[in-house]
Amino acid sequence: MDKLPVGIQTFSEIREEGYVYVDKTKYIHDLITMGKLYFLSRPRRFGKSLLVSTLKEVFEGNKKLFKRLYIYDKWDWDKKYPVIVLDFGKLSYKSSEILESSLNNFIDRLARKYSISLISTELADKFGELIEEIYESLKQKIVILIDEYDKPIIDNITNLEIADENRNVLNSFYQVLKASDEFIKFIFITGISKFSSTSIFSGLNNLADITLDENCCNICGYTHRELEKYFKEHIETLAKKESLNYKETVNKIEDWYDGYSWDGKTKVYNPFSTLLLFNKREFSNYWFSSGTPTFLMETLKKENNLQPIIQPIPATEDDLDTFEIENIHPTTLLFQTGYLTIKEKSKNYGDIEYILDIPNYEVRQSLIRRLVKAYTNLSTGNLKELKDKTYTSILNKDSKGFIDVLESIYHRLSYPIKGDDEKYYHGIFLVALYLLRVDSQGEVTTYSGRADTIFKIKDKTIITEIKYSSTKSTKTIINKAFKQIKEKKYYTRYKDENPIYLALAFSKNDIDCEFREKL
Repeated sequence: MDKLPVGIQTFSEIREEGYVYVDKTKYIHDLITMGKLYFLSRPRRFGKSLLVSTLKEVFEGNKKLFKRLYIYDKWDWDKKYPVIVLDFGKLSYKSSEILESSLNNFIDRLARKYSISLISTELADKFGELIEEIYESLKQKIVILIDEYDKPIIDNITNLEIADENRNVLNSFYQVLKASDEFIKFIFITGISKFSSTSIFSGLNNLADITLDENCCNICGYTHRELEKYFKEHIETLAKKESLNYKETVNKIEDWYDGYSWDGKTKVYNPFSTLLLFNKREFSNYWFSSGTPTFLMETLKKENNLQPIIQPIPATEDDLDTFEIENIHPTTLLFQTGYLTIKEKSKNYGDIEYILDIPNYEVRQSLIRRLVKAYTNLSTGNLKELKDKTYTSILNKDSKGFIDVLESIYHRLSYPIKGDDEKYYHGIFLVALYLLRVDSQGEVTTYSGRADTIFKIKDKTIITEIKYSSTKSTKTIINKAFKQIKEKKYYTRYKDENPIYLALAFSKNDIDCEFREKL
């Protein structure tokens, strides 16, 4: 089997050392032959740095690295360009002063590399002078590749003063690119977020944002076809380890790591998790565990809104397009960081609308477990005990036992989540089921309505209706819930399974429930 490039983001090393390389050079060829200025946003550890490294080797004319790849016989390898690669992952930026110093040192190193003496002392002027002097020295236009352009802002997002000061430094630094247009052959910029106030997007007004471009949806991540083409032997080895057949193994990989989409049609697998799966031959939450930002959890807790992680939610193009550090919208944050993805894309009276949802099992399980643990402080031992009690109480239709489980979770909320309506309690209930690893679906569409929650316990289907009232008794609410299940015929699809019907009632200070086998 070919070696797996786990943690390797350098294209030349992957090719020279015989690691698996999923050929993305068709997309690269299309970009460099059809345009000049590009921006791409993708979540962390999704292949952006490898893409930048590949572009570098193309423009430097290292033809031998591309043998047997799509671009090999389609590019003029005799034309070689000077390439500036600015990787913010390699710079320091704990303050605006440190960021300026790091950028100055970066420019000084490049000046020495090209034997250029610079006169300017101001950062922006110095960068502009460097670009022009390299052009004059080599009589060749320059390629500029910027990786993780937003890292000095993102990594300081919990300190708005530093984040804003770093943003101002970057504003003036990036403005140089537009002023230097005549000396530049190609610009490619990557990041996680697109900041609406960063002048790289207002200054470079002809910058093509290819984040949601349907022609570039496969540029990072692995498609299903690529998975089976490049990793067939690894899948077969994993199948033996899992005691599954080939198709079952592929389906399990798809469930765990597929589902990311930027057009609502084309899906890709998370490359980081997929490579680690084949390397370790064990399913686990690799991407989520590799560094879910603390500020993400804190923002979700601060907003007190769990809706984006418990059910698909609508979004507009503006929701996905920009990121305000002073007022972070949870939907934008979750989408740009990779915890939500596009499930559907449609046009409504000329406006583009999206439906967002969690991409796959890895993200859903990990995100919900992390959030609920943050809210409830439940330990692993607590969870196992509650899970066992959940199974027993539901299968025995033990209302009191199930109420004990719910109260253990609801009353342990250590953070004040807002919610004085059914949606709030519905959300927490779904989260509790996910936390307890119960197979569940929220807002299940039937021919005459939407069932609040349908879940399974040991092949037994439980159809659930959740009601809340601040004035009525829980018994009255329970009867109303059963009446709705019957009138809306939520059970039609499950009649042959002899489902259990569950009514959950919440009031200001009380939780009640009742199980029925017949309505």
